[in-house]
Amino acid sequence: MKKSLLAAAIMSMVCSSTVFAHGSCDTELHGYMINIKDEMRAMSSDVKAGDSQSAVGHVEALITYFEKSRSEVPHKFNHDDLKGEELKIQTAEYQKVVDSTITILKDLKGALQSGDSSKVRELFGAIGEQRNLGHSSFKDC
Repeated sequence: MKKSLLAAAIMSMVCSSTVFAHGSCDTELHGYMINIKDEMRAMSSDVKAGDSQSAVGHVEALITYFEKSRSEVPHKFNHDDLKGEELKIQTAEYQKVVDSTITILKDLKGALQSGDSSKVRELFGAIGEQRNLGHSSFKDC
């Protein structure tokens, strides 16, 4: 019984510290990323259900959120106190990842509209790669 109480206390501390750390990242970009996560889940569900038309609507929303995200500054840049040339270089890299993701999403929209399921699967994989690249390079929250 004491072990379960200890485990619950540890989990409570871990979760609460994550929430407190996460609060410092409450930016426009973070809000867009939350919306992107929600749209991705909804799009994935629609694709699995065979509702390509609804999935296309989610792709259009995703493109809009990524376009808005492009002009934002990742929290990591401020956290790492990037300035001058290094900020310029990292901003260009960030925008390159966002632009590549938008291109993939536009291709996904076309694949969904044409019913090309193998291309849809391929592009889902590419989106996952972009996500990993973006998070490993620009996310610190």
